[in-house]
Amino acid sequence: MAEPAAVGSAGWQPAAAPVDMTAARDAVRRLLPEHSGQIQLTALQGGAERFRVAGKAGAIEIQGSNPAAALTGLHWFLKYTCGAHISWAGSQLGLPQQLPAPDRPYERSATVPHRFALNDTHDGYTAPYADWEHWERFIDVMALHGCNEVLVTAGAEAVYHRLLKDFGYSDAEARRWIPAPSHQPWWLLQNMSEYGGPISAAVLQRRTDLGKRIVTRLRELGMNAVLPGFFGTVPDDFTDRNPGGRTIPQGDWNGLTRPAWLDPRTAVFRKVAASYYAHQKALFGEIKHVKMDLLHEGGKAGDVPVPTAARAVETALQTALPGATWVILGWQHNPRRELLDALAHKDRALVVDGLSDLERVTNRETDFGGVPYAFGTIPNFGGRTTIGAKTHMWTDRFTGWRDKAGSKLAGTAYMPESTHRDPAAFELFSELAWRQEPVNRVQWFANYARLRYGGQDEQARKAFATLRGTAYEIASTDGRPHDSIFAARPSLTARSGAHYATHSPAFDLAEFDLALTALLGVRESLRGSDAYRYDLADTARQALANRSWLLIGQLKSAYDRKDLAGFRKISTLWLSLMGLSEEVAGTHASFLLGPWLADARKMGGTDTADQDLLERTARTLLTTWADRPAADRGRLANYANRDWQGLIGDFHLPQWRAYLEELEDALAARRAPKAFDWYAIEEPWTREHKSYAQRPTGDAYSTARRVHDALAKAPYQGSVAVRSEPATLKPGGTGEFKATFRNENGLRSTGTVDFSLTGLQNAEPQGSTSVLHVKQGERATVHWRVRAPKEKLTEPLKPLAYELAVEYGPQGERRVRTPHQGKLYVAGPLDDGLSTVTSNDAVFGQLGKRFAINGAGDDMWKGTTHFGAIYREGGLRTGGSVTVKVVAQQATGPWARAGIIVRNALPGATSPGFVNLSVTPANGVALSYDSNGDGTLDAFERVAGVKAPVLLRLSRDGGSFQGELSTDDGANWRTVATVSVPGVRARQDAGLFMSATNGGNGERGTVEFTDWEVH
Repeated sequence: MAEPAAVGSAGWQPAAAPVDMTAARDAVRRLLPEHSGQIQLTALQGGAERFRVAGKAGAIEIQGSNPAAALTGLHWFLKYTCGAHISWAGSQLGLPQQLPAPDRPYERSATVPHRFALNDTHDGYTAPYADWEHWERFIDVMALHGCNEVLVTAGAEAVYHRLLKDFGYSDAEARRWIPAPSHQPWWLLQNMSEYGGPISAAVLQRRTDLGKRIVTRLRELGMNAVLPGFFGTVPDDFTDRNPGGRTIPQGDWNGLTRPAWLDPRTAVFRKVAASYYAHQKALFGEIKHVKMDLLHEGGKAGDVPVPTAARAVETALQTALPGATWVILGWQHNPRRELLDALAHKDRALVVDGLSDLERVTNRETDFGGVPYAFGTIPNFGGRTTIGAKTHMWTDRFTGWRDKAGSKLAGTAYMPESTHRDPAAFELFSELAWRQEPVNRVQWFANYARLRYGGQDEQARKAFATLRGTAYEIASTDGRPHDSIFAARPSLTARSGAHYATHSPAFDLAEFDLALTALLGVRESLRGSDAYRYDLADTARQALANRSWLLIGQLKSAYDRKDLAGFRKISTLWLSLMGLSEEVAGTHASFLLGPWLADARKMGGTDTADQDLLERTARTLLTTWADRPAADRGRLANYANRDWQGLIGDFHLPQWRAYLEELEDALAARRAPKAFDWYAIEEPWTREHKSYAQRPTGDAYSTARRVHDALAKAPYQGSVAVRSEPATLKPGGTGEFKATFRNENGLRSTGTVDFSLTGLQNAEPQGSTSVLHVKQGERATVHWRVRAPKEKLTEPLKPLAYELAVEYGPQGERRVRTPHQGKLYVAGPLDDGLSTVTSNDAVFGQLGKRFAINGAGDDMWKGTTHFGAIYREGGLRTGGSVTVKVVAQQATGPWARAGIIVRNALPGATSPGFVNLSVTPANGVALSYDSNGDGTLDAFERVAGVKAPVLLRLSRDGGSFQGELSTDDGANWRTVATVSVPGVRARQDAGLFMSATNGGNGERGTVEFTDWEVH
């Protein structure tokens, strides 16, 4: 396989002289024990950070500007000369006895100086109890992939332990404040403390020793360890023991109490920071990079000016570590712009941006005020077993952003919350920094198919072409791949495994199936590698997880219509697929619960109490996350869900079985189902000590084949969409009613598909209502001509209920009948001068001063903006106001919204000046707004305890908006809030709106309005 053409570039980091290649040579012996004698590593002196590959067969010469760069060159040689691959999730090293020579010598230079790796949460979600053997291999893999800056949190507890003893705390008190290793990342982020503690002296020492070995190895390889810095996190009683200090309470984070923040303006802070960095240096040696996120995820500044605090934190850092780089995470509202603007040394700061691949992010030079940044991504959350990333955004953006005039792009940052997943994503991203030219994704994935399995294979290419267009081109606006609803707390309204997740499929589910079919078709001679077994197990697992999204809505529909027989069939299918998921997960070590728990107990040494405590925290992180407040109120339950053998079978599957059986019994008895206290059911499992398999069981190929065959013949793999043209009918009017069936089974065609429509009088089929078959992933549409009654309207929207039934099944299998209830609307026409806009499939009607909107919509927050509105273009200017009464609102979700909407331009995906004042079924009246001018809603104020009917008023004064409510038709007004919104233009579109905010379950609702006025 020829190495792609390389173009050199100017470098920033001269190589140290002399360069010791011993650590790199040792890595080669570990990685390629049978071939290491054929590889000679030498140093390149001076110039850019780079590698050079040359030599002849059996005598390969690799030069690098430092040991890590040489290892990057080694991997480039393995991939593009040998057709081999080393990854953190399955490798393929089918090398010939004599290594082949490269076609020609080639050299590549790093195009950016920073290649940062790992997320703050990595040490929790990936392997909190991993030993040196894990880390040694992990560091080798990161070096092979060109990383040169690695976040290291192991051992940070030792710095704090020593620090607290300097400031009045005993050994026991200091250890009590430090959480268990599984939860330490969030302590270092100032989100929590103490959970799972106290940490024992023995575990503290083991973690300290591990951290030292990690930092030492990175240094030996010429890589930089990025360690946590000090920005003020202290115990709540710190100032009681240290007069002159001052702390700001931080409240809570997702149900967990946050530790206090020591005011950086004080002399005590300066003294504490100096002690912190002195201890850090004593433990780990000279450090050039520190990671700090001031007031992360809702931290409270109190009366401390953020710019002053930032300058004080920066001064303490530069005093202790002159010239050190302050690394800051770009995530949500972090870092605050006022923090960046206050820095005295912007050239000594680096924002590792976790959102570079989101469509709404367009100009980081402006966003970060000229501070250098690394183009970054967070493709995994919580360690969930998801496949997916926005690789199309990486290849479309990176080179252009790097090379544009005035660019501050100075690096890359690969920051999954957990690693050891998605090897293709990591491979592609890691190559960005070593290519002057843009990556051609089509060619790249074709090449990857060869090197991943060790040979040219048409089916392997098809598999990765499919993955390229589905999982590696995810459409979610938040950048998250979808997880499995099998891993959710059981509920018919669940639309993700975790609450903090994307709530609709991130890619086409039926198309994804083609990857499973293709992988099973890879020729037998290429199936022997661990890389192939990993990919096959993962793809089969994902195909099963995808079915949870297809079936959950049908479960709910069957239950809602009290179809006991249908509900029982779908429940049986649901549980059987979960059982298959347990089986396929067991065929690869990456999907086993056993090693995760065994590592926790191993970290406890011979102390049974430590073993039990650490095992419990390991179990907890995957399930309840922490105690009840975090699991329930903080909604962290199953945040770190995984499709792991053992976790599916012993935790999730029993819950779903109990839940579905109770719903079935309730349907049979015609009673309401009992409520489940899920935490009470989950918590006992976290205290168990059952051991699980630590080695794979079963054959990956035969198990994946059974998964394929089971899914190919499974029923209930169809979806139906209906549409009326026009969207609403006028009294006595006619229209065309379309029903489109999609075969969501990407593995087999359907047999005959029959449609029937009832409930709409005078509905006339326009052709056949039967289709002989529908191919995998394809659609079939049937049509009816419908006519609305001629009666005079008494409401703005009059519903005409119907039932559309579809009978279908996979070719050769028994068919099932699935009814779909819906409503077609007769609507009163809108007044002249009014416009409508919808991103939630809304319909609109008016009758005099009364208005109604019926629509769906997943959410109205950040990257998701689903709403339907009736509005006046340019209707609101400074000094003006909008008033409307929300008469009635259906409770399609606790945050369903109805009220007033204002934006510079309501049509289109986004626009600045975005404000809405809305009533909700369960969260009162909220004033939501765009606080940073990016066109998305990201902040809100609210008044609780108010429901429809309610009169709302939104007033504008320049860029300031005041929201008010009245529950007595305007006799008395109550202020919700007054907020400032950037980017507001002189005249804005203003109207009334609704969003079902249903969390992705497809539910629709109707909202009625009256007394709408725009002044």
